[in-house]
This record gives sequence, C-alpha cells and structure tokens, in this order.
Amino acid sequence: MTKPGRNDPCYCGSGKKYKKCHMAADKAVEEDNRKLDEAGKWLRQDFLKFVRDERFAVPFASALPIYWNEYYSSDNAEQMAQNEAFRFIDWFVFDYQHEGSPTLLSVYYQERYDDLSNHQQQVLDGWLNASPATAYELLGYEGQTLQVREYFTGQEYEVYEPAGHGPVQNGELLLGRLVPVRDQLQFSTVAAYLPQDEIADLDEKMDQARKLDVQAYPDASHKEFMRRQGHLIIHHALEQAEIKGRPPVAGKDPNRADELVRKAAMRMRRLQQHLP
Repeated sequence: MTKPGRNDPCYCGSGKKYKKCHMAADKAVEEDNRKLDEAGKWLRQDFLKFVRDERFAVPFASALPIYWNEYYSSDNAEQMAQNEAFRFIDWFVFDYQHEGSPTLLSVYYQERYDDLSNHQQQVLDGWLNASPATAYELLGYEGQTLQVREYFTGQEYEVYEPAGHGPVQNGELLLGRLVPVRDQLQFSTVAAYLPQDEIADLDEKMDQARKLDVQAYPDASHKEFMRRQGHLIIHHALEQAEIKGRPPVAGKDPNRADELVRKAAMRMRRLQQHLP
C-alpha cells in the first residue's frame, strides 16, 4: 500500500485527512520498528564483545576447528575474513555447546537480560528459540523478500533480506540461521551460499550423520540434531570449494581481496615501531 500524503484522504475510509487520522499511529509503528531493527544490530555487535570474555577462551579454541574442519584454529583465527568471522561467531553463540554446557546465547540471556532495553529484550526473547543454522533453498524473490525452503524438512518461509538475493539463484542454497526481528524473519548474519552444482551428496552426508547421531541420542528432534551437527553443512561447502579448485577459506587464498590492506597495516606497524 502506498503511503498517503499528509493532506490526502486517510486509507481507512474515514473521510478525514491522513494527518488527522492514522498518521500519528503509523509514525509510532515506524519508530517502534526502527528501534527493533537497531536492537537486533546492537545485539549482534554485543555478542562479538561477549565472546571475548576469557571464560570462553577454551570453548572458542575448541569450536574453531570443529566448525571449519581444521582449516582454522586458534593458531590462525586472525586469518578469517570478516564474513567468515561473523558466521563462526553466530554458530558459536547460538549452536555450540562445549562439553554439554549451555549455549552462549543462554548464558548471555541469563547475565545480560536485565541490563538491556525493552526493545533489545524483545528481540532477544525471539532469538532464544531460533532454529539452528541450516540450508535454505531459494525458491523465488521479489525485491528484498525471499521465498525459501528448509532443505531437509521442506518447510517454507518468507525472509526479509536487505541486500536482496545477491548472486544466489533459484535452486541454490543459502547457509545460515533465520531469526525473527519485529514481524519478519531475517538471516542472523551474512549467509553463505552453495551453488546448485555443489549441492551434490549433501543429503546423503546428513542422512548418514543423522544415523550416527541417533545411536547416541535416540529421542532427539531434527532441531536438536542440527544444533549438534549442522556444521557438517559447512564442511560439505568447504569440500566442494576444493573440488571446484577454489580456496575453501580466505586464509588459503593468496589473492584474497583484503590481503593488500592486511599487508599495508603490517607495514605501518613496523614503521611505527622504528619511529623516534
């Protein structure tokens, strides 16, 4: 619906001008939505600070090679590209449970909830029950609205993505997590994607992983299984990149886009060390 001008008739049919009818209420809703969007952005940034606590140093070091299938560890974590770091932290906060301990999201909720604003609390409440990271097939798109289907369950969703579908085409997979922000679903961080010709045997791999998982957790739901084993989707994507001749991670790419910046920063640090 096109938003009416101040002096246009109100869309409700009251016969009043918009400014004398629904304009104030609509502005209040817009402001509330803006605050919820800002709350979501703020929480994502605060998660980055929270995981730096020394309490989580051991879980962090243990989680890195699990998620990245040994391509990254605490020895070379600084080589992660920004989007790689965002995706790892997202999984580390929402899904990873070190030696059966609660997720960091649960710990964050217990320790920080009372200090958050009402809008931040509202967003965090919705994220507590978010599904684990998984794969979503792109079915269609219109502007910033994507139609996706959870690859393993077939459940369909409508997702708001500010950047649109980007390079992803129908039939390809978006790898990420859906979280609610106000009245819509969004990806919790920058989603990776899997081209159609690299989906390959993903189904078979996850089926085999589920059979093994059931032996230890016979009553587990699909959601519980994916929280434990969803990182295997990332392993599959890394393997397919190598098969196609691409560096599986930025740390293995000698021509990575940010390498010149990294080298320039190192040169500046060395120069500064020799300044009088």
